[in-house]
Amino acid sequence: MANIKMEDEDPGVIVIPIDTTYSDGDRAGWPTGDHFDMPDDSYYRRKIARLWAQELGFYKPGQEYILDSLPDGFAIFDRPRGTDPSIRDRFLYGHPLQQYFYSTVQFFPHFCHLMSQGKEPCSCHLCEKLAKRKRDGIPIGRGVGRPRGRPYGSGTRTSSGTSTPIKPVGTPGRRGRPPGSGRKPGRPPGSTAAAAASTSAVAVRSSGRLPGRPSESSMPYIADSEGTPDVFKAAVIKLRAKGQLDEKITEPDSMDWRAERTPLREYLEKLNMLPSFVPRTGELVLWTTEYEGKLAWNPEAGQVQIYRHKQWHGAPDWRAGVVGQLPEEDVVLQDIVVTTPKKWGPNYSGFRVETFPDPNSEDKSYSLQHKYVPMKCIRPFGAYEHFLQGVPREQLHPSIENALTVMASFSLLEKYRFRGRWPDAAIYCRGIFLGAEFLAVGDAVRLKPSGYDVDTDTVSPAPTAVTLNVMVIHEIRLELKDCDADPRSKQLAETYQVRIQGKVYTNDRERAAALLRQRTQDSPPPQPLTSDEIASTFHYVGMSGYGEWYPLHAGARVTISQDMILGRCYEPDAMQLLFRSPALHYDLHGVLRGRAYSRATDERIRAGKRWFWGDFRTQTLALDTLNGEDVGHYSDVRDVKMWRANLRVIDGTAKAADFRDAKIPGDVGRPSTKTASNFAKVGKLSKLVSTGLGAVDSSAPASSAEDGDGDGDGDGGTSAVSGGESESEQEDYTLRIDQLRGGTEETEGGDYVPGLAPPQNKRARMMEMSM
Repeated sequence: MANIKMEDEDPGVIVIPIDTTYSDGDRAGWPTGDHFDMPDDSYYRRKIARLWAQELGFYKPGQEYILDSLPDGFAIFDRPRGTDPSIRDRFLYGHPLQQYFYSTVQFFPHFCHLMSQGKEPCSCHLCEKLAKRKRDGIPIGRGVGRPRGRPYGSGTRTSSGTSTPIKPVGTPGRRGRPPGSGRKPGRPPGSTAAAAASTSAVAVRSSGRLPGRPSESSMPYIADSEGTPDVFKAAVIKLRAKGQLDEKITEPDSMDWRAERTPLREYLEKLNMLPSFVPRTGELVLWTTEYEGKLAWNPEAGQVQIYRHKQWHGAPDWRAGVVGQLPEEDVVLQDIVVTTPKKWGPNYSGFRVETFPDPNSEDKSYSLQHKYVPMKCIRPFGAYEHFLQGVPREQLHPSIENALTVMASFSLLEKYRFRGRWPDAAIYCRGIFLGAEFLAVGDAVRLKPSGYDVDTDTVSPAPTAVTLNVMVIHEIRLELKDCDADPRSKQLAETYQVRIQGKVYTNDRERAAALLRQRTQDSPPPQPLTSDEIASTFHYVGMSGYGEWYPLHAGARVTISQDMILGRCYEPDAMQLLFRSPALHYDLHGVLRGRAYSRATDERIRAGKRWFWGDFRTQTLALDTLNGEDVGHYSDVRDVKMWRANLRVIDGTAKAADFRDAKIPGDVGRPSTKTASNFAKVGKLSKLVSTGLGAVDSSAPASSAEDGDGDGDGDGGTSAVSGGESESEQEDYTLRIDQLRGGTEETEGGDYVPGLAPPQNKRARMMEMSM
């Protein structure tokens, strides 16, 4: 057992001395940039001490533990967060690979390895990478792609895709080009001034090319820590040069951006056809397992319970979860109460929901608890006060408070346009994750009434009834105030702010009249929208069920901050089934209470700040996995060098080294002189045919008959069967039948029609014919 002692400053904390006789910590991997600081490491020492106490078996719940120090050569550094420079993210440096640990959970296996004097091989992911690089002969500190744990040059990603300046990195001279006299390999020849500029803080090279290649543009090349061009910083620089700019945002050199084009576009189009009450991917919801009966309000118990066979069966076991997948089948209004007949089982007709883990903890095991559930088992999380009413706090599932912790957070989705007039600009987005919900352009959202007091549930100055306005979102934008075009700067602008713009409507006639009187005393009474205007204004069906709608502010667009939005406005029929009332303020008190709770408990929100701004949704939710896949930025499958090589192969700009780095799988076996397809040669000249063939080598695997291993009577006959089988298998995997003209070797007219029977192996057919 560890030799423990009580902490002098805090008698309730037990200090665990560590064994300092063995450590592989390397200070050479510590960051040196001026934006890095060494904060207090007591938080990390407490986390590791708790894990260490549990490992040794003397941990007691409620007892606090802390290490007396970190192992020699290891230290905590922090740097400004990309989305909000006022927040500083912490990382543990010192590993011999010269990459950092993202969390205490990642570091703990290595810590155990050090405490055992290195007697057993370390199982941490960095040591596994280190061992692989030693086997492959890759120099330490320069792995596959750029080291993820150490920024490229001295640059780091900042709030809106900005980055710090990048130092140039020389590459070995290419074949046929001597490095030259008196200069490093890979550095372009030039004057002394040019050579000095190449070692400055900013690498000036054309976007998307590797160091050492000829420059095709004078545009400064700014990249993030993975070497991906920073299109936002480039746009700011261009804005300063032109004074005014309006262009689409494209990131052709980013595999993330390229890979998400089609699925993201399809998903956003799908949202326009879904009812508003249907949960969306990435949203937080209340959910429970399948039950018989229906949910109803029990006035005697004062809570929502399960009602079946004219009896009450208690409240469901609610928990909070993340929607990972939507049903393949349509969700209809009746599914809110009872599941309508479906063609498929729950795995296809239900929502995949994962229990939400603690965003402040390294333990994400709750993400493993998932289930496919129907719509009737899901309720909007913003209405947690309604559905959890009457349930004691100690009986709530921990995931409920985990979800409340991220209610004051947001992240922007699909930045598609940059527009500005120097020195201000705006980045336009398709959607925003706000608290528990996802909001897209075209959605109708409910607005918080100004002057609302969450404690008294009234609106000042007069204690009148609470009425909500509804906005139809027209624009979502990130505004950049006083843009900073200095390539060496870490920021895009001095100030960032999110703004949502749209037209506002109300179903309160008196409120609409009062606003008109503020404009002119002799104004006519407000005119409601016609049924056709309601149908064209709202994308949802049946919005006239709320009554008459009146435009506010003379139909002009209004700009608000994300703080004014509560959530989506559901269809009135869905409101009746969910809450037995079409009142729009059903979650007003709960959402605002949840945001206050989040600001008090989310450790990522610094003192004096009101929101946590994440780069993407999984970062906002602090998730490591979703749908069983790693979603962290530093996932093991994130091989940036391979991705970039694949992009060059796709774009037709690949060099010999790119084909090697792309790791395109080839055929197994000795190459054959016979081509895999009659189209193989044409594929070299035609992009259409090569696309149909796929990224497969043109040679077919050698068959056993060609080696003389066949057991047939004649060489020719055996070779024909085996060779035909190999060719057939290649055709099945590389050619799509709908891309080729019909026909067989026996028929010239192309009249062959595939039957419903499964394809049969040629070898098997020949054996049947011979019997």
